[in-house]
Amino acid sequence: MILIDRREGSKELADLIPDSVLVELDFGDIAFEGNGPDGKVQVGIERKRIGDLVNSISTGRLSGHQIPGMLQAYYRSYLIVEGVWRGSEGTGELQTTRGGEWRRLNRGRRTFSAEGVMSYLSSMEIMVGMIVKETRTVQETVRYIENRYKWWNKKWEGHKSHLAMYKPPPIAGWLNPERPSLMRRIASELPHIGVMRSIEVEKHFKSVEEMMGAWEEDWMEIEGVGNVTAREIVKAIKERRR
Repeated sequence: MILIDRREGSKELADLIPDSVLVELDFGDIAFEGNGPDGKVQVGIERKRIGDLVNSISTGRLSGHQIPGMLQAYYRSYLIVEGVWRGSEGTGELQTTRGGEWRRLNRGRRTFSAEGVMSYLSSMEIMVGMIVKETRTVQETVRYIENRYKWWNKKWEGHKSHLAMYKPPPIAGWLNPERPSLMRRIASELPHIGVMRSIEVEKHFKSVEEMMGAWEEDWMEIEGVGNVTAREIVKAIKERRR
């Protein structure tokens, strides 16, 4: 279930997000329960239209009250900045679209630069730890909220995309027109051996079994393999056997 704050600025999202309920949140516009590494956790999202963001920066309410409260209340906190904005080509002043035209966004006599807003958001990410997401429309905001809700409600150990292992491409044909042998492929992954030195390894050992059971002294008989390298190779082989 997704909790949505019943006040202005967030309550309209309830009509767009299934399985949501209006409540009064102490901090944030959206909150839900998810799965963390050690059990259930609370996740909070603050939604700011670009105009609201500028107001909050101007008054200090966002960085002085709302964000500190979110960081204490939630395991993870998100800041969504919604709207279309840019820096003017001449002055860099913050502009938004109104009536199909780009117009300067200011508050009273105070003007803001797009670069200043971007720097503020970077500080919220890097210095404070908020996760910042920019969206252009309310529909995009809704999709992002639903995606975060789905992600956090997956079992923690089920997130495995970050564990993908890089497998280097085959050796280029101009370097080695024939596919390297099994011994060379295994040897090339050992510490400090690599593709070229694996040729010497193949010349030295008669079989993969002999290579995998070799002592440090055996490895040191190969040109370019010293005692430190030999020690690391034997250690790596032993660790792989466990």
